[in-house]
Amino acid sequence: MTDTKAREEPVRIHEKGDAGRQFLLQPADDDLFVRTGKQVISACKLGISIELWLQEFHGTVEAVLEWCTERSERISVCHCAPMTSKIVFFLAPTAGHFDFSLADEMADLNRDLRRNFNMGMVELHQVPENELDRFLPLDSARKVYG
Repeated sequence: MTDTKAREEPVRIHEKGDAGRQFLLQPADDDLFVRTGKQVISACKLGISIELWLQEFHGTVEAVLEWCTERSERISVCHCAPMTSKIVFFLAPTAGHFDFSLADEMADLNRDLRRNFNMGMVELHQVPENELDRFLPLDSARKVYG
């Protein structure tokens, strides 16, 4: 009976006292993982950070999609791709050449994205649609609009 009661109480891992202590984790598939208290705490923090980052990323993509949709007569396609430590959006104008007024609006969008979302570095590039493959990594790029 005490064994059942002990399993019902949460196991506490204190960073100061348990950082070097080893914990045995056993998921349902019977794999065994041995982690220190510090590793368990770091994994939890990382999990929370990734979840928050993904929320911010989805919000950023939605904002860019809405922005492109509002300019559907001037933007034919938009892709985004991770590039080193930043997210880059590649927008192709319908004009077939560089659109200077669109570039000004893109600068405003970039400013708004940085203010409204905690994404770190975000860049927007205007590229010719017929040369997208020269500018964006096709293996990791995802279509946002168009």
